Amino acid sequence: MRGKNTRRPLWAAFLAAFLAAGLVQPAGLGAEAAESAFSGSLGLGMLTRPEFEGSDRYVVRALPVAGFQYGPAFLSVTQGLGVYLPVAPGWIVSPALRYRGARKEKHSELLSGLGTVKDGVEAGGSLRWQPGPAGLNLKVFQGLGRVKGLTAELEASYGAILTKALKGSVSLSAMFADRDYNHDHFGVTPAQGDKSGYRVYEPGAGLKHAALTTSLGYALTEHLELGLMAQYKRLTGPAADSPLVERGSADQFLSALTVGINF
Repeated sequence: MRGKNTRRPLWAAFLAAFLAAGLVQPAGLGAEAAESAFSGSLGLGMLTRPEFEGSDRYVVRALPVAGFQYGPAFLSVTQGLGVYLPVAPGWIVSPALRYRGARKEKHSELLSGLGTVKDGVEAGGSLRWQPGPAGLNLKVFQGLGRVKGLTAELEASYGAILTKALKGSVSLSAMFADRDYNHDHFGVTPAQGDKSGYRVYEPGAGLKHAALTTSLGYALTEHLELGLMAQYKRLTGPAADSPLVERGSADQFLSALTVGINF
């Protein structure tokens, strides 16, 4: 594991804040709390993650915790800005706009010569079926403007209250990415190959990854909560065949420890 004193990329801060917010999210924060006036969480934590998706080098970062909901409207880092719309018992549709972060070559030595994958906004949403502690969630987002590509992710999850103070969840997910997305994040053009030394690679569409995520939340007080999250992700298909991943690793790990205040 390697922790370099490079400037923290904006996308990493946003991703970290969202993941951490999920760890300390109060029980009423979500679609089931659409009638409440306002709820949210704020706090701090630490995140361990790859330098970029496909890297075998890791960094440890401090991270903020933030998540807010007013009635059916929500503001979250990865979920973005959107609205929970119940359409039937147990079914929620959530149209949203969200931020997709940049990947700059200065973020890692392994990205030298590849240039910048631009950041911007993507539009889409999710369809969630949650009849009880188990549920399914389909998220589809399309890049807008300078942000290219479409992704679709299907997640199966299960959450449980383990004790009066302890709750936990586990989820399995898989993400599909189209040709434009894979080209930007895993492809190597002839010009990039000349500068970076990577072989030229033109990926197509396909299954990008499968992931297993677990989390625990422990209530220290009525409003103060300790959170722990761990994720294993396996890059597959066109992503795994990328020369970036061949030099790095298809096995990706993410973990976070947070302390937050729910309100």
